[in-house]
Amino acid sequence: MKALVVGACTRPVVNSLKKLNFEVYSVSHYNPVDLNADHKKYTINDKFHGHLADKYSEKELLNLSKEYVDLVDYIFVCSGIFESKTSKTPNWDVVGNSPKRIKNISDKYKTVKKLENLGFNVPVTYLVNNKYQFEKCLSELKSVVVKPISGSGGIGVTNIDFQNTDNLDINYPVLVQERIKSESYSASFIGSNFLCFNKQLINNNIYVGNISPYVLNLKNETIQEFEEVIASLDLLGMNGIDFMLKDGIPYIIEVNPRILGTYETIELSSRYNLSKAILENKPVKPKDCFFKKIVFSDKGSSYSIDKNPFLRDIPQKGTYIEEGEPVVTIIGRNMADVREMECGILRGV
Repeated sequence: MKALVVGACTRPVVNSLKKLNFEVYSVSHYNPVDLNADHKKYTINDKFHGHLADKYSEKELLNLSKEYVDLVDYIFVCSGIFESKTSKTPNWDVVGNSPKRIKNISDKYKTVKKLENLGFNVPVTYLVNNKYQFEKCLSELKSVVVKPISGSGGIGVTNIDFQNTDNLDINYPVLVQERIKSESYSASFIGSNFLCFNKQLINNNIYVGNISPYVLNLKNETIQEFEEVIASLDLLGMNGIDFMLKDGIPYIIEVNPRILGTYETIELSSRYNLSKAILENKPVKPKDCFFKKIVFSDKGSSYSIDKNPFLRDIPQKGTYIEEGEPVVTIIGRNMADVREMECGILRGV
């Protein structure tokens, strides 16, 4: 059997499929040394990682995929594809949600409003087209989260308070939501089957990792409610619901209709190949807790990182990585070990 995996980072799914003896084709932005694809195309410069926001090109990934699409039996979609309002949506037969469905659900405003109309708890949310509308929202809500209408990973998300509006540079239209002062959590699903809750690790509104599974003291009805969300949106394959807690009640922030960042921690925790589970539409049972942390460069530097059982997404030897760009992913069993390893990587140990 043959499978194509497309996205900004395909490594977790590619390596999972290889363990099932698939012939795997990968089209991605990144090209880590631990990407075990049989055939691959990528867009990054192997020796210089920088300016991701400017150099990442979904259009180029889709163009590179054309050579592979008709050769494979299955197509898996990871983050960074079909999630923009300008995304092209080819008629691919995808494992899970179609390109058009991913694009529609990734419109955060439409999805939040649909969930609100269905009676689910969501933050107060406005679509804002100019500074006058923004000032009105800020006057009402006092503290808000401003985010692009579509996108993933927290890129472009900003917190703004009523008292701090100097030098605002907002690219309208944007989504403006009430700011819920809570940790960030998610619920992961295969089809309508609940897998586990996760704690999202967030730094300056950017997703930098997660803890899976994560125990939350929530009412039993919460899982049932989230299953109803998946069913109401008619979602297939792997999907996630991001949420926060307000007075102990979950409020849905957004829905991710494709392979999730929690893929790897859930696979390790459940000791079951997650690609197989997705193809079978079969729930897995995460047990042991795993921590995932993406390490970002604290200054422009060259990195030579050796392979290690706890490291993933390892760059080519001697790659220069600019400040603020991802260097490597750490997977561990406790946060203390993860942080120690992160410090060692940034020190060049």
